[in-house]
Amino acid sequence: MNTAESQFDKVAEEYDFVNALLNDYSFSLSNMFPEKGRALDIGCGSGLLVEKLASYYDEVIGIDISNEMLNLAKSKRQLTNTVYLNMNAEQLNFNEKFDFIVSRTTFHHLNDIPSVIQQMKELLNEEGRIVILDNVSEVETPPTYVYVLGAIQDFLPHCLKFGMKNAIRVFKHNTSKSWLEHLASDKYLSEQDYYDLYGKLLPGCQFYNMGWAMGVVWIK
Repeated sequence: MNTAESQFDKVAEEYDFVNALLNDYSFSLSNMFPEKGRALDIGCGSGLLVEKLASYYDEVIGIDISNEMLNLAKSKRQLTNTVYLNMNAEQLNFNEKFDFIVSRTTFHHLNDIPSVIQQMKELLNEEGRIVILDNVSEVETPPTYVYVLGAIQDFLPHCLKFGMKNAIRVFKHNTSKSWLEHLASDKYLSEQDYYDLYGKLLPGCQFYNMGWAMGVVWIK
């Protein structure tokens, strides 16, 4: 079991709750391949985006390395046209191709992004789309206190928007030892790193800076 796998196994239930409450998937959905077909979500976690994509595609496959996350996906978001697989993003193993390949907040966990991008391109049908959304930071690994301060600053707005009970649960997750240990191992790209790396790997791709994240969209 690698580090990311064990870390996500530990926080799966609370991570699912927080992401179901807070995450906005509009970027991925607004950049979908426009026709029915097959979609792949790399780093699907507990299946939140897979479930949404299932309304648009004939088949959606979600892969992740955390069994606990996949168990949540199967128990909460298994549909007739969804498949969840334990698979390492750096070793994609499919016979079929896809019309839409998406990944949200997963790429900063990868050791070899160029290899993964090449595999994605090979798995993509002509005119298919790759959409990647991942964290961006001028500091490769922000110090722990930054995340704690962020959780404190978000607490009151979360109370007003989601209620005290939910806000407390979000705060406890975001400041938990397991989650902070995970964040301490993350390594983020800067904005310029995105332009340099993805601009080379996905010629002609479009970039979208959303503050906390960078979005990358490429059409084959």
